[in-house]
Amino acid sequence: MTGSPWTDLDAATGQKNLYLDPTVASKLTNAYTRYQASLQAIIDDRLDNTTGYFGTSANEIATCLSAAFNSCGTTLTTYTTQQLSQANLFIQTANDAATALANRDNSA
Repeated sequence: MTGSPWTDLDAATGQKNLYLDPTVASKLTNAYTRYQASLQAIIDDRLDNTTGYFGTSANEIATCLSAAFNSCGTTLTTYTTQQLSQANLFIQTANDAATALANRDNSA
């Protein structure tokens, strides 16, 4: 994943073309909290570093298993980190759109 898929929505919010009811933004944030915690737990588990899980480096099989798991763990950690980043941007966009609606209503 490169760039933010939310850039156009952010721009629309800034141009006063996108609004979101604050209750919807609140519900999104509540749902997101559990998702964020799950993604962060996967990242924190450090599945990309299995040093010592399979034995010492004196054991060639342990070294091979560690390398294999680290590779998959690195892929998973990278993907999960990107998902967390994109989800954070989505929630920020939703909150910005809700703020835009509140500001529009206050200025009317």
